Amino acid sequence: MITSKLIRQICLTTVCAMIGTTTVFAADMGQATGNNVNVRTAAGTDAEVLGKIQTGSNYTVTGKSGSWYQIDYNGQIGFVSGDYFQLTETEGTVTGTDVNIRSDATTSSNVIGSVNTGDTLTAVGRSDGWYQVQYQGREGYISEDYLFGDYLSSLTVVGTANPEITQASADVQYAMVTANSGLKLRKEASLNSIVLTVLPYGTVLDVDRVGPEWVRVITDDGQKGYVSAEYVSVRSGEKPSRSSSSASAKGAEIVAYAKQFIGTPYVWGGTDLNNGVDCSGFVYAVLRDFGISVNRSSSSMASNGIEVAKSELQAGDLVFFNSGGNSAISHVGIYMGDGNYIHSTDGAAYGVTVTSLNSGYSANTYVTARRVIR
Repeated sequence: MITSKLIRQICLTTVCAMIGTTTVFAADMGQATGNNVNVRTAAGTDAEVLGKIQTGSNYTVTGKSGSWYQIDYNGQIGFVSGDYFQLTETEGTVTGTDVNIRSDATTSSNVIGSVNTGDTLTAVGRSDGWYQVQYQGREGYISEDYLFGDYLSSLTVVGTANPEITQASADVQYAMVTANSGLKLRKEASLNSIVLTVLPYGTVLDVDRVGPEWVRVITDDGQKGYVSAEYVSVRSGEKPSRSSSSASAKGAEIVAYAKQFIGTPYVWGGTDLNNGVDCSGFVYAVLRDFGISVNRSSSSMASNGIEVAKSELQAGDLVFFNSGGNSAISHVGIYMGDGNYIHSTDGAAYGVTVTSLNSGYSANTYVTARRVIR
């Protein structure tokens, strides 16, 4: 972003004179470095708390008073301690002619453009003598010798990725978020790096680089960042579909097909949808007719696909139970939606039938669910 320096200087001078000791920012941005960070009515811990902000949410920074940032908080002026808040964007002014903007923080990287004295750039990070800037819709780097700004040194450090993170091997296809509460996608491989977004449980990601502590991933919309290796499962094989709407539509088709066989008798080891099936044989045969290959037994079938939280179930997901009264999986069915699943049982409702997940038996023996639709 390149704007006129003269206009900005006039605005800064005027507003600074009005507010005294508070230094004014020009539409700069920042975010909390933790959760439940207090926003106060003034710059001090004894000031009234207006509310709390969470990591990953961006706020417009309108000034700074000592170590406190002044932000726009829901249309009000609020103050946040610099101990729990970091600047993520600020403007700098170019101080040279034909200054190169490069693709990486090194003089050997490609030149993607140039700027001149008086131009202003939005800087989003700093790294070993370079500032990372926004330039014509992409990120680039400019030497710190040619960009001036009062608050550039307050920017978060970028380009400090763990050197142990290496290119993913050819057999690695994807990663899945395993943190139930979601996982923070960070700009760099550091807990101090800014949070780009929070990825929900079960999110499927492309893997770019891997290391013992961090994994560099690419989201469905092309955003690249780092996640903790502790909370993702890096996998090989065919990647599950990222389209929830597509998976849901196919799941509805599978359920509609499976309902045709309500009443088929229970036969241990059977896979004949018309003459007899056991629980896993029923699921196996239904999915087979849609070109979906799964393991034959209920216990081994539980290793197919990706785990799904009970609250996130959709039609076509597989639901598993420990009907034997222990922790071992011994029964499986297909979730239909609306809290029901279809399965083959040798119990009182003998054969292929529909049961509520909230029934006493189902609720007490439920173990997990897997999504196998691609």
